[in-house]
Amino acid sequence: MARTKDQSVPEAWRAGKLPYSAGITLAVAKKMLEAAEAAAKKQGLAMVMAIVDAGGHLVAVHRMDNSMLASINIAMDKAFTAVYGKLPSQAWRNIIQEGHIPPLFIHEHWAPFPGGFPMVKEGQMWGGVGTSGATAYGDTSVARAALLAGGFSTGDADAILAELD
Repeated sequence: MARTKDQSVPEAWRAGKLPYSAGITLAVAKKMLEAAEAAAKKQGLAMVMAIVDAGGHLVAVHRMDNSMLASINIAMDKAFTAVYGKLPSQAWRNIIQEGHIPPLFIHEHWAPFPGGFPMVKEGQMWGGVGTSGATAYGDTSVARAALLAGGFSTGDADAILAELD
């Protein structure tokens, strides 16, 4: 029996030309990770950086040599938190501590620590970046370098860095 083309599947889908969104691409994520690594090296830090898309799904992760193993999941979780919460990850610590939402609201991958930022451009959420392995200042400054390299807003990171100075 000869195989025939399944007409119920659109041609664009079969050809792999039906993208999910116009969000973050692997090429942009790589550029962001390179900038983040350069910023970390400049500060003498060994870190992990993660980029997720607008759905919170991992696009790329980069672990520098000798970085803490725990930082792998923490960086991914900070990026996830920034996307799902639509705020820098550390903002959620204050929201929870001030009792604005019950702790049960938090997802198992929620990480309310400094270093996770939404990737916002042209008024749209494109994804999130998360960094782990340093202090609040180190994580934030490395995430800022990634945001800048991707052409995303650095306003939240700038404000946090100003508070930490």
